[in-house]
Amino acid sequence: MNQWRASFRCLTLGTAVLLAACASQKAQISPEVTSGLTQVRAQAVQIKQQLTRTNESGRTLSKSSGSELPSSLDAVSANLDSLDSTLGVTRQAVRSVQDQVAAYFFNWDKQTRAMSDEMQKASQKRQAEAAASFESLRASIGDVRSGLSQYMSEMSEIVAYLRTDLTPAGLHAVSSRLSDTMAGEPAIQRNLDAVISKIDAIQNTKN
Repeated sequence: MNQWRASFRCLTLGTAVLLAACASQKAQISPEVTSGLTQVRAQAVQIKQQLTRTNESGRTLSKSSGSELPSSLDAVSANLDSLDSTLGVTRQAVRSVQDQVAAYFFNWDKQTRAMSDEMQKASQKRQAEAAASFESLRASIGDVRSGLSQYMSEMSEIVAYLRTDLTPAGLHAVSSRLSDTMAGEPAIQRNLDAVISKIDAIQNTKN
């Protein structure tokens, strides 16, 4: 996400001040930079679905006993693998959008430098409004990334442990940690909803 912040360095000090003032305003963004957000949005929806399936398999595992344990653990492991694969695709999509945003703001600033002071002032305000929208989205994506990183790490370690002690006693030993990890799902889902909502807001206000 640091690339988004770096892309805003082309803005003047006056624009940076306007950024805070215009954060609550709707900013119209050119379609050339919002197009890449479509894939990021689709990936966010897919992550929501896979996260739900992973947590459901985790709940099934927590209630399993005896001969049910191997299949229940395999289901959790398979869902984690699918979720991890989707996260990899999502990271690539986000990096692509970062590059688009960086190029967009660089070219925008470059093209307006030769214009009159009045036009530059208008451009700086528009840049600030656009930058505020993307900065808010960047923050929400960061929240999702943080939450999912912890969730994936915890669930993966639980699966790894149970591979070495796949017994009712072994499951009991990690039951508290499993419950705590699954309890983090609602917050991640809310953060994903925020990402989707902010992408919709950006795309619905494009020129």
